[in-house]
Amino acid sequence: MSKDILYPLRWLHGQAYEAKIRHKTRQDFRKQFQEMRKQNPKTVFLVMTPEHGNLGDHAIAYAETTMLKKLGIDYLEVTGRQLDEWKYQGVLDLMNGYPILINGGGNLGTLWMSVEEIQRDIMRKNSRSPIIILPNTMFYEDSDWGREEFEKSVQCYNRHRRLHLYAREKNSYEVMRKVYHNVKLIPDMVLSLNQCGRQQMRHGCLLCLRGDCEKTRTEEQEQIIRQQAVELFGNDVLDTDMVVNHRIAVEQREAALQVKFDEFSAAELVITDRLHGMVFCAITGTSCIVLNSKSHKLHGCY
Repeated sequence: MSKDILYPLRWLHGQAYEAKIRHKTRQDFRKQFQEMRKQNPKTVFLVMTPEHGNLGDHAIAYAETTMLKKLGIDYLEVTGRQLDEWKYQGVLDLMNGYPILINGGGNLGTLWMSVEEIQRDIMRKNSRSPIIILPNTMFYEDSDWGREEFEKSVQCYNRHRRLHLYAREKNSYEVMRKVYHNVKLIPDMVLSLNQCGRQQMRHGCLLCLRGDCEKTRTEEQEQIIRQQAVELFGNDVLDTDMVVNHRIAVEQREAALQVKFDEFSAAELVITDRLHGMVFCAITGTSCIVLNSKSHKLHGCY
């Protein structure tokens, strides 16, 4: 095989191109953020917000941005997808020295390991920033691997001197306060939204059941649930989900949530094993039967 004598030149060209992209990303976002800070010194980075199809996560981000606006705090939103790009480019530290709010949810632990890892990276790369992890559930798998990852997070998080963590239920809070500094208990952000004023004629039953790694029900149990729903509501039993099969851009977030709020507001009963299925029922005044899932978040938030 002949030697590729042009490889070093291509490699240098690639390195130069990537350095140019990194520099542009740093310049663009820091300039945008600094301009916002000139207009309002109370401006923060709000990071890890969703673009994926999970409406529960979008509801959390919507509730957070609604709260920030009410408090007169401006924010530069950086989605999880953007953070992945920043990590790849090696520019996660461009926020260093500025306040960072990390989106709430069920992101602490081993259920969604890629999110846990990028949160650790944010801690490492932004040591001068005050960082707030908004109301979250923590769940580490009960295994040697899970305990090892838990210890890694404890060491990483405790090295950051300006980190504040908020648990959204007591199970997580009791564990977090024993191992971390600056821990407080705050309800899930979506509970700050009031959607009870919708005028809808209620009918039928919605089944809002998850099919991902947090699912615990068996096929037999699901058949029983469906059979009982049919006995009560006949043909007026519909399936829904908190996840859609397409991306939802930040600009589409509120409209997508309003559609789901309307759907829940029109049901007589919802049966769900999703946390935000339960929470959407609470904020729309809809009757609900809740089944547990893999982590303790449903029972804890209830």
